Amino acid sequence: MARDGNREEQRNDRGKGCGRQANGVRDAASAAALKEENSIYKPIISIIIQRLRKVRSSDGGKVTNATPVSLLEVKVLLPAKVIFADEAIAVKFDPFELVQLPKTRLGEGTLGTLYRVVLNNGSIVTMRKIQVGLVLGLVGSDDLELWIKFFGGLRCAWLLAMQFSFWYGGEAFIIHEYLCLGSLEELLHGSEGTQFTPLNWGVRIRIALCAAKAVAFIHKQVTKKGLVLVCGVIKSSNVLIQLDFSACLSGYETPYLISPTTIIRRNPGRVAPELTHPQYSPKVFTQKSDVYSFGVLLLEIVTGKKPTVTDLGEYVKQKRKKEGLRGLYDKKMVDLEENVVDELLGIAGICLLHNPNARPSMETVVQMIQRLQERDSLSSLSNKTTN
Repeated sequence: MARDGNREEQRNDRGKGCGRQANGVRDAASAAALKEENSIYKPIISIIIQRLRKVRSSDGGKVTNATPVSLLEVKVLLPAKVIFADEAIAVKFDPFELVQLPKTRLGEGTLGTLYRVVLNNGSIVTMRKIQVGLVLGLVGSDDLELWIKFFGGLRCAWLLAMQFSFWYGGEAFIIHEYLCLGSLEELLHGSEGTQFTPLNWGVRIRIALCAAKAVAFIHKQVTKKGLVLVCGVIKSSNVLIQLDFSACLSGYETPYLISPTTIIRRNPGRVAPELTHPQYSPKVFTQKSDVYSFGVLLLEIVTGKKPTVTDLGEYVKQKRKKEGLRGLYDKKMVDLEENVVDELLGIAGICLLHNPNARPSMETVVQMIQRLQERDSLSSLSNKTTN
């Protein structure tokens, strides 16, 4: 009987050995399959194999908690491709790191979702995940790359520059500098609290001048085909505020990646009448339609009202008729002179002329706001000296 028992144990041991050999064969086959898949789809696959010891109890050396001989952990990193990189700072960006780091959602824009990302080195960036399906409906992937490279090469103090852009697993991303004060929209319409900063008149006119300079700069650029550039829609959410309360413009690439119909539909109250009237077709943004959109922005800065909720042109007319100038400007503003506010409303008025050809160029608008700012500064200095 003892010999029979020993034979049975030997057979079991041989069975276990054969099982281990079979497992080894299966592991080798799996590895070969992974290698073959890698050659076809070209993902980057990191395989970590850790062998674990069996845990034995002190009771006769019997196995009480059997663990796998090996644990196979497969981490799949999808294909990545750099589209654009600012050579001065590109070294700090790694596509694989960027997509895996925790992200804080900041909002949803026309181009896609915007995130705040803290890099491993402690610096903070803004990352936009482009709605590729929406974009590729207008341009192909090759054209998308060409436009990103083109706009990535634009450098101006009044533009929020692209720092880095890349593909990851069929999705496209654009990296920008993170500006902690956020957008003009947030500062004009945000809820009062610890992060709310009411903007005085001097800051508002400075922001208006910076935004005007940004649009004027875009209007001076031309595409590789010799066509002048446009911004499409100029809105407060795309005017970002820097620590010194100057401003820079973002989203200026949008009209070249998203169809005009989509942009118009998503921005009620901000686009020129020639783009919304049924008789005008096809819908094409022009520098004159940009001027109209900028006029709406000026009214938003003065009144503190959202153009998507209120027809600002009509609002200004009615308020002025019933209550005068004092009834229409944002009550959160301090230290302002009504005659200067009235002049800025006059600049907005000529930007909003119904006839596109009667509207001024953005360069002219810059000059008008600049002169207004200079007079306002002299007047403020004179008042302080008198007091």
